[in-house]
Amino acid sequence: MAAVVNDAVYYLEGFKLFSLKMGRYKIMEELAKSVFVTSVIEKMDTKDKNIRSLGIGSSKGDIESIFTKQLSNHFGKLENTVIEPAEEAIEEYKRLAAKNDWSNVDYSWFNGTFQQFKEHREKGENAPKYHHISSIDTVYYIDNPADDILTMYNMLENGGILMIMLISDENSYYRLEQRFHGIMPIRYFTCSDVLAVCEENQFQFERYHHECTADITEFISSDDHPREKKVTIDYLTQTVDFKESVSESLYKEVIDYIKSSDFSSKSYDGKILLRNDFDFVFIQKKL
Repeated sequence: MAAVVNDAVYYLEGFKLFSLKMGRYKIMEELAKSVFVTSVIEKMDTKDKNIRSLGIGSSKGDIESIFTKQLSNHFGKLENTVIEPAEEAIEEYKRLAAKNDWSNVDYSWFNGTFQQFKEHREKGENAPKYHHISSIDTVYYIDNPADDILTMYNMLENGGILMIMLISDENSYYRLEQRFHGIMPIRYFTCSDVLAVCEENQFQFERYHHECTADITEFISSDDHPREKKVTIDYLTQTVDFKESVSESLYKEVIDYIKSSDFSSKSYDGKILLRNDFDFVFIQKKL
């Protein structure tokens, strides 16, 4: 079975669908003005007016740019390095960056994976370190999350902050993966896993938890939106053509589970509410 993430165009379609259902952009705009300012900008321990930032798996930049805007508002100049393996996504990000026209932000682009970026850095000399690194919903797709978080930490300037956003243990995606881990091509790394890495390495960190739901009833319980229904199920299972890839009985078992109260503890009035609780973990490198 092919993983959704391996089909860049299809992955972006699913990501956009779920982002709109969850009001993701509005949520991020609010958190960027509040939590991001207090947990990153105000706590970043640096005397530099010009800073460097690194975005890992930045996708189209529509989410990451919300945080970049806050950095550009508070610092004189920002050198922003973007890592993104999907060529279509990085081209969209470039168009977005041109529209934003922030005169104090200089972009550099790396069209590849985090693993490839690490190898690229190792070949060069005097590789830069970053005052801020962001990993937004990307730790599920890197080679070894625990080791790579340590690598990200080592890429920080002293006093710099690594921001990892990822699903919580209460999240419906995680519950689905745990229930059907034998057939799903992904293993979700959750907030508790990141906190374990922090504690093992004695990192200084702060956690922010956010509860969020999305009503996906119309896409699961009816055939009125066939394309959206297919994208929804494929995105939830992280499998392209999931229905065609498994037996009829297994497909029914997955759909029944999605409709059950186990999938979302906040289901009510027959609605299927996907619980998309997520966490920010802010890791600061000691001086």
